[in-house]
Amino acid sequence: MRFLTATAASMMLGLSTAAYNTWPHQSFKSSPHEPPSLKITKTGPTAPGYLFFDQSWKAHQYSVFMMSEENELVWQSPEGDVKDFRVQMLDGKPVLTYWNGLGVPEPFGWGYGLVQILDEHYESIYNVTVTDDHYKALGTINSTSFYSWLDMHESTITADNTMLVTGYNVTQADLSAVGGPKNGWIADSLFYEIDIKTNAILYRWSAIDHVDQISLEDVQQFYPIEDWGRNSSAPYGYFHINSVEKFRDGQYLISSRYYSSLFKIAKDGSVDWTLQGADGGDFQLAHGIHFRYQHDARIHREAHGHLLVSIFDNDNSDVTNGTHPTEGIYMDINELTREVRVVRQLEDPADPIYATSQGSTQHLPNGHSVMGYGAIPKIKEYSANGSVVLTAQFGPDNVVASYRGYKFPWVGAPNTVPDVVACVDRKGNQTNVYMSWNGATEHQLWKVEGGLTRDNLRGVGEVRKTGFETVAKVKGGIEWVQAEAVGMGIENGVSRVVAVKKPKQHHSHFVTTVLSLLGSGLLQRNLFAP
Repeated sequence: MRFLTATAASMMLGLSTAAYNTWPHQSFKSSPHEPPSLKITKTGPTAPGYLFFDQSWKAHQYSVFMMSEENELVWQSPEGDVKDFRVQMLDGKPVLTYWNGLGVPEPFGWGYGLVQILDEHYESIYNVTVTDDHYKALGTINSTSFYSWLDMHESTITADNTMLVTGYNVTQADLSAVGGPKNGWIADSLFYEIDIKTNAILYRWSAIDHVDQISLEDVQQFYPIEDWGRNSSAPYGYFHINSVEKFRDGQYLISSRYYSSLFKIAKDGSVDWTLQGADGGDFQLAHGIHFRYQHDARIHREAHGHLLVSIFDNDNSDVTNGTHPTEGIYMDINELTREVRVVRQLEDPADPIYATSQGSTQHLPNGHSVMGYGAIPKIKEYSANGSVVLTAQFGPDNVVASYRGYKFPWVGAPNTVPDVVACVDRKGNQTNVYMSWNGATEHQLWKVEGGLTRDNLRGVGEVRKTGFETVAKVKGGIEWVQAEAVGMGIENGVSRVVAVKKPKQHHSHFVTTVLSLLGSGLLQRNLFAP
C-alpha cells in the first residue's frame, strides 16, 4: 500500500496557512524548522516525558511539535494543518498519531482529512481514512480533490487495534421544530470505528439518525439556531461531536460540545443515557459539579457500576464566555443510582483561563494531569494533589491555538541522517559546525570529522549534545566536514559530507568605487597603466 507523507496530504487537501510573527520562535543553522519559544514556568517536580502539541490559527508555522521542558525541540513535522499529536499503542508498540488535512475555523470548527500513524523511525505506516460515505463539504469549499473525509476531533486507538474517528457531513434536515427552514441544512456529526490496517468501517453512527432521542429542542439553550441552517454555506452545526471512547462491552461514550452533554451509545446506535452538564440529564448532579461546551471525555475506570471519567470543561464558547474559568474535571458516574459526583477539579487560581474552544485533559501514570487549553496556547501540568507544577505557553491568547496538548515519554530513531552546516569564522580563526537530527532522542555526543578534501577526513573534535542544535568550534581551516551522533543503539547517525561555507569576499571601499566607475564609463580604462 502506498502511504502519503504529511506534506503530500496537506497539498492534496489544498492547505493554506497564516503566519504570525509576534511571538518569539527559534531558528537553526542546520534545520529549516522554527518552533515556538516556550515560555516555561516550573514550580515543582514534573512527570517524565516531552510536550506534544500542534499550532494553528495565526501560528508562525503550522506543524506538530515534540518539545522538552527545557524549551528544546525534539521533533517537528513537515508544515501542514495537522492536529491531535500524541503517542498511542498499536500491536503492543508505541506509535505517533496525528490528523492531517484542511481545518475549517470557527464558527464551524471541523475539518476534512486523514489520520497518520508513524513508527519510531517517523515513517508513515498507516493512513486511516474514510474515502466515501456520501459526504458533502461546507458550501464554500471545493472538495473535488479530497482524498479522505475524517475530521480532526478524534483519532483514538482502541485495545482492539481499531481507531475511533469522527466526521462532519453537510446535509439537509427539517429544522422547523426550532424555528428554522423545513428544508434546512445541518452539519451532521458522525463517528466510526475503523480497522486500521484495512480502513474497513466496523461501526458507524450519525447524530441526525437519532434525533428522536437527541432532539433539536434540547440544544437551543446552549446553541440557538438563530440564522443558521438556511444554506449549505452556513449549516447548523448543532451537535459538534468532539470525542469518542469505547467501553469494555463495546458501547461508546461520546461528547457533544453544543449539547453540553455526554451520551452513552449502545451497540445498536440507540442512546442508553445522557449526562448533561447543566441539569444532569438522566443523572443527579452532586453539589459543585457543572460543565458546558466540554471536550475530551475519557474513561479511566469501569468497576461495579461506576465510571471514572475526565473531561476538559471549557465552560466557555462562541455563544457565551467569560463567566466561569475553564477547568479539568474527574467525576464518578454511578450508572446504578444515576448520580454524579466530583472526584477532582483542576484549575490554576493564579492564572484563570477562559478557553472558548478545543482542549484536553490527560491523566498520567504517576497521578499527574496535563491540560492543553485549546484556544489559549498553554499546557499545564498538575500534580496528584491538584497544584500546578508546570506552565508552558507558545503563543498569544486567542491568536494561536492548539487542539490538544499532551505529555509522553518517547524514543525516536529517525531513518534520516543528521543535518550539518559548517561556516568559516575568520574572526575567531575557526570553523563553526552546526549539527541537528530531527526526532533523535538517544544520542548524547557529537563527533566531527574534517579535512581539506572530502575523501580525506579525520577527527577534529567532539562535543556534548546541548539541545536540538549543537555547535562545535573547530580551530584552523578545513574545507569539508561530516558529523556523527553517538549513543547506545544509534543507527544512521552519520551525516553527509558537506562543504564548509565561506564568507563572501568584500573589496575595499576604494576598489569597489573604482570598479563601479569603470563600469559606468566615467574613468578611462588605462587608469592603472604604467
